[in-house]
Amino acid sequence: MKSIETMITAGLFLIFGSIFGTITFGLFNALGIDLPEIIKRLIFAGGFGLIPVLAVATAYNSNVSPSKQDFERGMSRFIFTLTRLLLPLTLIVLLVYLFIIPFRFMEPFKQREILIVYNVMLFAVIGLLIGVTPIRLDDLSMRTRKALRIGILFVAGLASLISVYALSAILYRTIQGQITINRLAVIGWNSINIILLGLLLFRGIKSGKRDWHKELQKVFSFGTNMYILWGIFLVIFIPLLFR
Repeated sequence: MKSIETMITAGLFLIFGSIFGTITFGLFNALGIDLPEIIKRLIFAGGFGLIPVLAVATAYNSNVSPSKQDFERGMSRFIFTLTRLLLPLTLIVLLVYLFIIPFRFMEPFKQREILIVYNVMLFAVIGLLIGVTPIRLDDLSMRTRKALRIGILFVAGLASLISVYALSAILYRTIQGQITINRLAVIGWNSINIILLGLLLFRGIKSGKRDWHKELQKVFSFGTNMYILWGIFLVIFIPLLFR
């Protein structure tokens, strides 16, 4: 059973790693930036090399004998490992990207494809923040709790800056052209993302060291309701407005 779980876990790491790599390369390619070949090789070779190691480390508990392994927490351990692995990588990508934006500032204002990549990236970041936020802190050391909280807040802060940037670009394109169903939908999604990320920062900083994860969970619950309401609005009322 553990061997099968290890293979499945390795496959999932490969899938999510490929998605992360595709979004990362898409962000830079959208701005016409070709990463050096050595970086590409390090990402692909290092990523593929880490997959079996991560799969085994996720499926097996090194402190327990094979006969006493836990067979009921495979997926939870997978999510735990994956999200905490992607958090620092996402932070690095966002930092590099924000550094590059001033040199390609007007690109999303001119190219629709870049805005699409931005929105895919922002939803991926929101999903990562949801997955990386712990349900409880009892299983984590004080050092891990602190690092996790700081990482979440930094990623949320950087993502909020890119969200405002993306919203400015779509508003500019709307003013220069006209309001369309797609543009209205994107404006709504971006606005919700900005509100959600802003609340994450505010409550994450304001809350105490023991309850910060609960405050973030409340924000995600609120954000989910906002997404559902906006989705219902798009399905029911948008066709009436643009008929």
